[in-house]
Amino acid sequence: MDHAQLPRFLAPSTIRFCPLCAAPLGREAVPPDQREQAVCPACRFVFYLNPKVVAGTIPEQDGRILLTRRAIDPSRGLWTFPGGFVDFGESVTDAALRETFEETGLKVELTGLLNVYSYPGAPVIIVYRARVTGGTLTSCPENDAIEWRKPSEIPWDALAFPSTREALREWVAARGERPGG
Repeated sequence: MDHAQLPRFLAPSTIRFCPLCAAPLGREAVPPDQREQAVCPACRFVFYLNPKVVAGTIPEQDGRILLTRRAIDPSRGLWTFPGGFVDFGESVTDAALRETFEETGLKVELTGLLNVYSYPGAPVIIVYRARVTGGTLTSCPENDAIEWRKPSEIPWDALAFPSTREALREWVAARGERPGG
């Protein structure tokens, strides 16, 4: 098979070699639930492919929230809140603070958990409410615009992900307002 044509993402169908001994992986039912997993026939390592975790914040200030417009795929050109993957060895709350700073230049304090979102084949998304405590609003290579928006100014037809829409609807509803979109 031509390596240039191989999919460029990690999925059960794309993992092919054991990360411990480099033997080709096979597929077999694994106890106790007998779900099929990638298993190394040489060293018996089971390659469980678990979902990644994303941590995000909805920074609030003066009745507005901070949204970023994505400059990268997926969902280039669409709006979301600051967030990103939790690194190995990092807490979800620390990742939310770090990602917010990296994507906006703002330091925030988490003021509560908004919700946890889970969809088949996607990361688990954990979203916190936050308030700005410092920093200077600055974009990064992952976004090309950062804007403070009132609930009535949320671009419902240009949101990046299902979790973005759900989280913003919950944020607006929690304020006692009627969500759009």
